[in-house]
Amino acid sequence: MINVAVIGVSGFGAVHYNDFVREHAAGRVNVVAATVINQAEEAEKCAFLKSIGCRLFTDYRKMLEEFRGKIDICFIPTGIAMHCPMTVAALESGANVYVEKPVAPTVEETEIMKEAEKRTGRFVAVGYQTMYQPETRRIKELLLSGAIGTPRIFKSYALWPRNDAYYSRNNWAGMLSVNGKWVLDCPFTNALAHFLNLLIFYAGTSFTGTVDPVEVQAGMFRANQIETNDFATLRITSSLGQKIYFHVTHVSETNVNPISRIEGDEGTIDYNEQRTVITRKNGEVEMFESTPGHEMRKHIYDALLKRLEDPKQFICTLDIASKHTLISNAVFDSAPNLDIPHEFVRNVVGSDGVARRVVPGIDEVIRRAFDENRLVDTRDFPWAVPGAPFPLDHYHGFIGRWAKQEK
Repeated sequence: MINVAVIGVSGFGAVHYNDFVREHAAGRVNVVAATVINQAEEAEKCAFLKSIGCRLFTDYRKMLEEFRGKIDICFIPTGIAMHCPMTVAALESGANVYVEKPVAPTVEETEIMKEAEKRTGRFVAVGYQTMYQPETRRIKELLLSGAIGTPRIFKSYALWPRNDAYYSRNNWAGMLSVNGKWVLDCPFTNALAHFLNLLIFYAGTSFTGTVDPVEVQAGMFRANQIETNDFATLRITSSLGQKIYFHVTHVSETNVNPISRIEGDEGTIDYNEQRTVITRKNGEVEMFESTPGHEMRKHIYDALLKRLEDPKQFICTLDIASKHTLISNAVFDSAPNLDIPHEFVRNVVGSDGVARRVVPGIDEVIRRAFDENRLVDTRDFPWAVPGAPFPLDHYHGFIGRWAKQEK
């Protein structure tokens, strides 16, 4: 049984708390410490943690100091701006780390984390949970084996409407920065980051490799009163000429979970939350099911426990996850976040009485751009003006080209 600790049990930390309940009951983890700054609000969770011998803290630094060398894995499901400092502190206390996605808001911070990982000899696993699922390995192996020939196009779209409560749940949702720290929170960096990260991973030419981007072009737009965007359309070009298209929004009319396709010169791979379908040009079709949602978290723990014993066990590493950060930084430096004109936005109130913004027609526009392998642009909406193509040949990390002006 391994010793684990967590920093935070609210928000997405509640998912980690439920993981602990399950894994403790299975006899796989011993929860030795938890940092909970709002213990009065989380009285029930705190009571359970105490009942299984977990010590509670209100300061993560004190927790790490008192348990120096005694934690096998420290879980960090906190705000984006805290991922880097908390990860470094946990590594320096002797713990391995599982940090939530995105790994960090800027490339500079991912490099700090990599240096700390190397210096301490510990490992960092990143919480892109789709990366730990068996179907992800199978798809990557199919691509590397040439199952659909040379892959040319990698693309996804998702329609995830979010209301005012989503943006008021903390002080950093939809923000460029908070208290002088970059956050860059938006659909492609946070809520739907899993699926962009998958495309980046699938485009790599080795099993642990990722895409080598040479150019990005993007349009970022907002209907909500936020600093970043609630609708983004991205195109990433690789050194091999591959194209990655990613279209995501929180102001859709309907909810559609991510739909993805990889197009090769000998076939296609379509995947979603239900199944993967491989269609070859010779007419052969292969299909396999996706991991059910309730089983995904267990696969993460399976990988983490194996990684403690076997350095060759696959996890989502800092090297893999930091490519998503690099591309996200480049997108933010490539174009401004633009307001969608009021006449194209409709306010609706849900059955729960909470309001949200909708852009009528956006669902069909995104589907059309996905099908046609292109950005959403002025052919779809007069205000949808993408930024100029942004080369990455001398790009090494976030410079805040537009963000500093927008603040």
